[in-house]
Amino acid sequence: MQLQTQRLQPTITPVLISATPIQNDPLINRGEEKVVYIGVVLIAVALVIAVWKLSPRVEHAIIFAFVLSIALIGLFLIR
Repeated sequence: MQLQTQRLQPTITPVLISATPIQNDPLINRGEEKVVYIGVVLIAVALVIAVWKLSPRVEHAIIFAFVLSIALIGLFLIR
């Protein structure tokens, strides 16, 4: 099978970059951010309560994993 090859000419397309952010974007729902934050906090509290009731071993394992994750994230951010 023979493939035809031809050179492509490079094209430069202009890119429009706005220096100021668009504040009135109808696709961004800024009014519900507080509801999302409250939901995240409630889920975190519910998870802590569920783990606390489940088993102390699981609780210690999750705390260890969380502390180790934070330490690794900090280590990689410092580098």
